[in-house]
Amino acid sequence: MSSPAFKYSEWPPKLSQAQLDELGLKASSYALAHGLLYLTVNPPDGAPSDAIHAPIALFPSPFPKDVFLQAQSLQSIYNILYSRIALDIEFLDQVMGAEQGVGKVDEFTGQLWRGWKKLRDDGVHPVRPHINFDCSAW
Repeated sequence: MSSPAFKYSEWPPKLSQAQLDELGLKASSYALAHGLLYLTVNPPDGAPSDAIHAPIALFPSPFPKDVFLQAQSLQSIYNILYSRIALDIEFLDQVMGAEQGVGKVDEFTGQLWRGWKKLRDDGVHPVRPHINFDCSAW
């Protein structure tokens, strides 16, 4: 027996305001209880005193199964690609670094990069696995 076709026009489900309020309260309570938090920006005295939950969705987004399966079949190739990029320090310095890359114009990325560079300069280096990926078949 096959499942009925998904009707995008009926998603998300229609809920009353009371149902939406209850669902929102449960979702935000779950987020807060499980550490999905942001501290308030620039608290007046310099010490964070409260937090808000990270952005969340109340309903999953529908996604075509064939596209999902196609993306899933490519995931192992992307894992290798990301691993190789993560191990190429010179490339990352050039593209993401605070001196000449994204970190130069994006303050958040720049702060992360300067912290990582300081660790590197202090002698903390990433673990480099001794794995040779043969990607010639792709």
